[in-house]
Amino acid sequence: MFNCKVYQECGSASMTLLNRDFKNLKEIAAELGLTYQQVADISSRGGMKNYQKFKYYPKIEITKIPKTKSTE
Repeated sequence: MFNCKVYQECGSASMTLLNRDFKNLKEIAAELGLTYQQVADISSRGGMKNYQKFKYYPKIEITKIPKTKSTE
């Protein structure tokens, strides 16, 4: 499971465009209209990519939701 949050910050104001849980990165790619590879690139913990340096680029955070142990 992954959580995808897409938001835009402008000074002290912030607007959330999407904040939802998905089963996998492929579902996130379909929702955002991106390729799987682009979503995998965004979700990686690497440094900032060139396309993320634009002034009005929306922030996209993809975090893995840890599995919880169910009572068996």
